[in-house]
Amino acid sequence: MEAILREFIQVMDKQNQTLDQIFDLGEQKQHAIIVGQLKELDSLIQKEAGLVTNLEKLESQRFKLQQQLDVHDCTALEMVEWAGREYPQLQGEFEETINRLSYNLTRLKAINNHNNELIEQSLQYIESVQAILNGDIAGTYSDKGSPVDEKSGRQINLLDTRA
Repeated sequence: MEAILREFIQVMDKQNQTLDQIFDLGEQKQHAIIVGQLKELDSLIQKEAGLVTNLEKLESQRFKLQQQLDVHDCTALEMVEWAGREYPQLQGEFEETINRLSYNLTRLKAINNHNNELIEQSLQYIESVQAILNGDIAGTYSDKGSPVDEKSGRQINLLDTRA
């Protein structure tokens, strides 16, 4: 059983290493979003997809090992306590690995949320520019409830005549 716990810790260490790499890519994606490097962003997303696939494989291994340890219905804290009772020599390493995993997941969630906010801001900016270029047309409906085409009544601006 001790060998299984050691392997379980090793798999979680590999998960942590992969999460570190995904976080680094997240920071690179953040920079690419800010400076508008779409090709770089696409390349980073592809790299991230490969790492996520690897992470899924590691998670499958971790899950199988956890079932072998017969602690599959326990929380992380309960697992650390169990390891302390059964294998006190591994408790410190086990607890550190679980804490690092929790930390990595928290910071990855934070950078993903921030990147999503940056993308949302970029989309709002694009919509604003489109509204300026096309004219801000409010949706208008006829008395029968069908949309009315406002383009015919809209004035042509300089950009429309050049295009």
